[in-house]
Amino acid sequence: MAGIGRILGAEIPYYGMMKKAMPGPSKKKKKPKNRRLTEIDPKTKKPRLKAGVEVARAVEVLYMFENADVLPYQIEEMKQTIENQRQRILKMEDWQE
Repeated sequence: MAGIGRILGAEIPYYGMMKKAMPGPSKKKKKPKNRRLTEIDPKTKKPRLKAGVEVARAVEVLYMFENADVLPYQIEEMKQTIENQRQRILKMEDWQE
Protein backbone atom coordinates (compact mmCIF):
# COMPACT_ATOMS: atom_id res chain seq x y z
CA MET A 1 0.00 0.00 0.00
CA ALA A 2 2.90 2.38 0.63
CA GLY A 3 3.89 2.08 -3.04
CA ILE A 4 0.45 3.21 -4.19
CA GLY A 5 0.67 6.28 -1.97
CA ARG A 6 4.06 7.15 -3.42
CA ILE A 7 2.74 6.81 -6.98
CA LEU A 8 -0.38 8.86 -6.25
CA GLY A 9 1.72 11.48 -4.48
CA ALA A 10 3.82 11.92 -7.59
CA GLU A 11 0.78 12.20 -9.90
CA ILE A 12 -1.75 14.15 -7.81
CA PRO A 13 -0.77 17.60 -6.55
CA TYR A 14 -1.26 18.15 -2.79
CA TYR A 15 -2.02 14.46 -2.27
CA GLY A 16 -0.08 14.39 0.99
CA MET A 17 -2.14 17.24 2.44
CA MET A 18 -5.39 15.62 1.32
CA LYS A 19 -4.34 12.30 2.86
CA LYS A 20 -3.63 13.97 6.21
CA ALA A 21 -7.01 15.75 6.13
CA MET A 22 -9.02 12.60 5.36
CA PRO A 23 -10.56 10.89 8.35
CA GLY A 24 -8.82 7.68 9.29
CA PRO A 25 -10.28 4.59 10.88
CA SER A 26 -12.33 5.35 13.96
CA LYS A 27 -10.39 5.01 17.17
CA LYS A 28 -11.91 3.06 20.00
CA LYS A 29 -12.28 5.13 23.12
CA LYS A 30 -10.66 3.54 26.10
CA LYS A 31 -12.55 3.45 29.33
CA PRO A 32 -10.66 5.57 31.85
CA LYS A 33 -9.07 3.59 34.61
CA ASN A 34 -10.50 4.00 38.07
CA ARG A 35 -7.47 5.18 40.00
CA ARG A 36 -9.25 5.83 43.24
CA LEU A 37 -7.62 4.43 46.34
CA THR A 38 -10.77 4.30 48.46
CA GLU A 39 -14.28 2.94 48.28
CA ILE A 40 -17.35 3.08 50.49
CA ASP A 41 -17.88 0.01 52.66
CA PRO A 42 -21.45 -1.19 51.93
CA LYS A 43 -22.02 -2.37 55.50
CA THR A 44 -20.68 0.55 57.51
CA LYS A 45 -21.12 3.23 54.81
CA LYS A 46 -17.65 4.55 55.69
CA PRO A 47 -14.68 5.01 53.37
CA ARG A 48 -11.97 2.35 53.31
CA LEU A 49 -8.93 1.49 51.22
CA LYS A 50 -9.63 -0.66 48.20
CA ALA A 51 -8.33 -4.21 48.17
CA GLY A 52 -4.74 -4.31 46.98
CA VAL A 53 -3.94 -0.69 47.86
CA GLU A 54 -0.96 -0.39 50.15
CA VAL A 55 -1.15 1.96 53.12
CA ALA A 56 2.15 3.55 52.08
CA ARG A 57 0.65 4.50 48.70
CA ALA A 58 -2.45 5.99 50.35
CA VAL A 59 -0.27 8.03 52.73
CA GLU A 60 1.85 9.26 49.81
CA VAL A 61 -1.21 10.48 47.89
CA LEU A 62 -2.64 12.13 51.02
CA TYR A 63 0.69 13.89 51.57
CA MET A 64 0.66 15.19 47.98
CA PHE A 65 -2.88 16.54 48.40
CA GLU A 66 -2.05 18.24 51.69
CA ASN A 67 0.96 19.98 50.14
CA ALA A 68 -0.96 21.12 47.06
CA ASP A 69 -2.52 24.06 48.94
CA VAL A 70 -5.84 23.28 47.26
CA LEU A 71 -8.98 22.69 49.30
CA PRO A 72 -11.40 19.88 48.43
CA TYR A 73 -14.15 22.29 47.35
CA GLN A 74 -11.66 23.97 44.99
CA ILE A 75 -10.90 20.60 43.41
CA GLU A 76 -14.63 20.03 42.83
CA GLU A 77 -14.91 23.52 41.29
CA MET A 78 -11.98 22.74 38.98
CA LYS A 79 -13.60 19.47 37.91
CA GLN A 80 -16.84 21.31 37.13
CA THR A 81 -14.98 24.01 35.20
CA ILE A 82 -13.14 21.38 33.16
CA GLU A 83 -16.40 19.60 32.35
CA ASN A 84 -18.05 22.89 31.32
CA GLN A 85 -15.11 23.75 29.06
CA ARG A 86 -15.21 20.27 27.52
CA GLN A 87 -18.93 20.65 26.77
CA ARG A 88 -18.32 24.07 25.19
CA ILE A 89 -15.55 22.65 23.00
CA LEU A 90 -17.77 19.77 21.85
CA LYS A 91 -20.54 22.25 21.07
CA MET A 92 -18.13 24.43 19.06
CA GLU A 93 -16.83 21.40 17.17
CA ASP A 94 -20.36 20.31 16.32
CA TRP A 95 -21.18 23.83 15.12
CA GLN A 96 -18.29 23.81 12.64
CA GLU A 97 -19.46 20.63 10.93
